[in-house]
Amino acid sequence: MYPDRRVAVLVLSDADRLAGLAALTADLEASSSFSVEVTSDLERLLHLGSVHALFADWRGPGLTTDQERSLVDFVRRGGAVVTAGATLSAWAANQSVIELAGWSPDGQTVSTELVVEPAPEAGGPAGPRFRVRDRVHLLPAAPPGARPLLTTHWRYTDHVVAYTRQAGAGRFSYIGLGHQPAAYAEAGFRRVVLRCLHEPTAEGAGTIGVGLLGFGALGRAHAATIRDVPGLELRCVCDRSEPRRLEAAATGVDVVNSTEALFAQAGVELVLVATPPADHAVATLRTSECDRMIAAARDSGRVLTVYQNRRWDPDFAALQRAVREGRIGDLFYMESFVGGFRHPCSLWHSHEPISGGAVYDWGSHYLDWMLQLFDGDVIAVRSISHKRVWHDVTNADQVTVEIRFASGAQASFMHSDIAAAVKPKWYLLGTGGAIVGDWRERTEWVRGPDGEIDEQAVLPTDLPARLRVLRPAGDDAVHEETLSLPRRDRAAFFRNLAGHLLRGEPLAVTPEQARRTVAVMEASTASAAGGGAVIDTHI
Repeated sequence: MYPDRRVAVLVLSDADRLAGLAALTADLEASSSFSVEVTSDLERLLHLGSVHALFADWRGPGLTTDQERSLVDFVRRGGAVVTAGATLSAWAANQSVIELAGWSPDGQTVSTELVVEPAPEAGGPAGPRFRVRDRVHLLPAAPPGARPLLTTHWRYTDHVVAYTRQAGAGRFSYIGLGHQPAAYAEAGFRRVVLRCLHEPTAEGAGTIGVGLLGFGALGRAHAATIRDVPGLELRCVCDRSEPRRLEAAATGVDVVNSTEALFAQAGVELVLVATPPADHAVATLRTSECDRMIAAARDSGRVLTVYQNRRWDPDFAALQRAVREGRIGDLFYMESFVGGFRHPCSLWHSHEPISGGAVYDWGSHYLDWMLQLFDGDVIAVRSISHKRVWHDVTNADQVTVEIRFASGAQASFMHSDIAAAVKPKWYLLGTGGAIVGDWRERTEWVRGPDGEIDEQAVLPTDLPARLRVLRPAGDDAVHEETLSLPRRDRAAFFRNLAGHLLRGEPLAVTPEQARRTVAVMEASTASAAGGGAVIDTHI
């Protein structure tokens, strides 16, 4: 990487296409790995001394002799050039550029819906397949010396959609997607662009050694997921329990029994804390502790993030997309609920000194969801808790949190273990419609030890909600649509973390976002302790 740890990226595109690149430039600007300059002036190619990487989405005229020479020299000296869409076709008359690319487009493209997936030999935190409608050149094989990055299937044959190849001390990458601006909305496409821009001369980005602190139920799940993420390698597990250490050792990783020993492991570069919340800091997490950790990470040049894995739950992913697309207009009101009338679990989740209380359990996810959906500051928080039935556990039986935003929008969350009648998981109102997330009722068949088959209810929280979008259709009628849900992506959080550390991908869960959620939970706890007093704040 570079001495200041930031890759200077020049984004070159026709003036009328710059707006379509907004999602990509936002990714670059959100990542601490890049500094960005955007231009539509080809003459900027004559002055690349301060640039490390060039991204070009160009349909205009070809390069002049001086521009071509400057671009080729830039790559030969160690720079990175990434061309997308029709750029290589626009520069097809520039023979030196075509030699960098290793091939020349024949001008023939097809416009179609494509399923694009990472090439097996791509390496790194590749990500899942994605669908996109675009125009692409058909390229049955990567050019000589090139490594495929993305492929698609076309009439019984795999075709290369993106590749990268060494050129002198630098690297030239071709990405065939981007002919149509809608392609930039696909995270998989943008992820490959950032990957190519981040390390111009690297054949592979390496591997991050992971140390796992805690090997309980969640620790085991983390370990299994980490093994499936390219770019991450589990190298050490720390746990005070000897049986759990033996279990971890059986998987082939080193085991230790103290954090000091874990931090001393030479191969550990990333530590995942998988212990109950009260063990994350001296006391249950508060904003003052968040500030201390954020400052420590900043001062030491480390990356800090929080495992908000439920941002990738299929139902929330579909809900968030519908809201961002304006399917219900401007969101101004939201209710959310989890629970039923059943005994709380007997694990640490229900013991307030360890869990922090009901708000710090499910609330840590529900409040994070709210803060992802609404814009603007939180200006008031109010919370009321009840202790009426389950006195053998220390968490409240029911807690409600009400939030008011600077815009006037309202949002609320209820977690109840004494609700015989359940509310929808989500109830959202916008200026143009509503979204309701209904809990699903399912059962599963289990064969008992006597061979008989029993029917057992599946907990609603184990299933994604059914999402209904309702919009006025005129004459007091309402149009109802059921949203389809994306496939669950259990490795998304860790793949993003690997992409951030290895390729400069923007961090999905920033420490500042996590602090904001903690601040709301802290204000909620203070309000409940004061009998439901309104806490005025600016979060």
